[in-house]
Amino acid sequence: MTSSTMRHGYGCSGAVIYADKAFHGSLLRGSVAVWCEAKVCFNPKVKIAILQSIFEIERVTSRIMNERTAAERDAPIYGSFRELFTKGFELDTPTCVFMIGTHIAAVVLGIWLFAYAPSEWVWAATIWIVIQFFLGSGSTTLYTHRLITHKAAKHVSAPVHWFFCFFGQIFSVQGSVRRWSANHSLHHGVDRHGKKELDPYSATWFDGPIRNFVWSHTLSHMCNHPESEEYTRSHNAKRHWIIMLQDKWYGLLTTFWLFLFPMALGYALGGWYGFFGLMAGSMLGTILVQHNTWTVNSVTHMWGKTDGLNSSASNNYVWLGPLGEGNHHGDHHDYPRDYRNGFGVSGWLLDPTRYGILVLRACNLVRGLNRATEKEEAEIIAGREIAQVSSMTAFNREAAALKKQLDTRVMELKNDWIEALAHWETLKQESKLLQQAADRRDELAKEIAQARAHVNMRKNAFFAELEALRTQAMSFSA
Repeated sequence: MTSSTMRHGYGCSGAVIYADKAFHGSLLRGSVAVWCEAKVCFNPKVKIAILQSIFEIERVTSRIMNERTAAERDAPIYGSFRELFTKGFELDTPTCVFMIGTHIAAVVLGIWLFAYAPSEWVWAATIWIVIQFFLGSGSTTLYTHRLITHKAAKHVSAPVHWFFCFFGQIFSVQGSVRRWSANHSLHHGVDRHGKKELDPYSATWFDGPIRNFVWSHTLSHMCNHPESEEYTRSHNAKRHWIIMLQDKWYGLLTTFWLFLFPMALGYALGGWYGFFGLMAGSMLGTILVQHNTWTVNSVTHMWGKTDGLNSSASNNYVWLGPLGEGNHHGDHHDYPRDYRNGFGVSGWLLDPTRYGILVLRACNLVRGLNRATEKEEAEIIAGREIAQVSSMTAFNREAAALKKQLDTRVMELKNDWIEALAHWETLKQESKLLQQAADRRDELAKEIAQARAHVNMRKNAFFAELEALRTQAMSFSA
């Protein structure tokens, strides 16, 4: 999660490269090229064949990527920060000036606030800090991350876009929604294709936790990465027109809400004390919400109890600062489109953001929430357990043979479990459809009865009127 205007690309001389993965990647690019030509000639059969080829290539590539061990996946690819600048990385000067300036302002104004400012403005600034912390963190987590980047809902209404794009998300100080989403899509793309050199804020680039933490938490947001085809494609992707509008005016919106508004409001309410008091609150709130959000890039990818299946992300079941993104991050990377951030009971208890999304759905502001089925959750959980056991090394030939037999039996039982769960879900869905049909049948029976009564009423009215007409005609003819 980043506020930088970074360009992300290649430069990975030390990466672990798989020949099969590179081969299938070249096939995929070739298929896409042919697909583009097929769009021009409008040949449906060719398009279908290309799509089937792409899906098969992605399936094989995904299987190859999942066969890597965690050590291979998370192996360092750079030796030092200095090496980055020999690979095409550059400091992003505007972002560096902004970040360093806001940090200095936060320290200076913070010291003045708590040491010399009147108590009423200490309280006013503290309230500002708390509001900005939760508003900014929640806006990134709920809107920019889940609803926009991962499309956790099939429909997001215009009022939601307006509120977060032109108010809430500005206080997160993470860059525009469009740019943030593009960078985060690159981050998750690594889980599929394994090109970790494209990750905007990888926590596994270096050997040692200190470098990885400093890079993923802060320095990555201050650098421009080398140009790449993937970066250009991700950042050129079109979004909702309100998001595109926010991207165009993001600089002015940030200037207004973070600087002009608190200074003007503070001065209007309390002169220069108010001016500097709310400005201190805005700068301290900015720093806190930024570092709180950045812990998702660093802490959740470096320390945890349950490792994810497809990435370095893990579940730590503790860190609640990002309002749900920090404690079940392994679950999120294994199924990113879920509107929830974690599986199971702990996922419900430790994810305030999902309640916010459910409130929006109850108000009909978002519709069609995506979530993993129980079968998909079971596959992920079983895969993690098997990966953990498979990482253990047998001590001798006999033990290796026994382990191989047990591995085979475990896989058979896992498949049986998944199949049984899939069957249960199918029956559950059928039961739901039957119940809906039964409810509809009762409604239909009532509608039929009402329609029949209406028929009889109109029939009787017709014959009554016909009889009146006949009587009248007879009286005239007599």
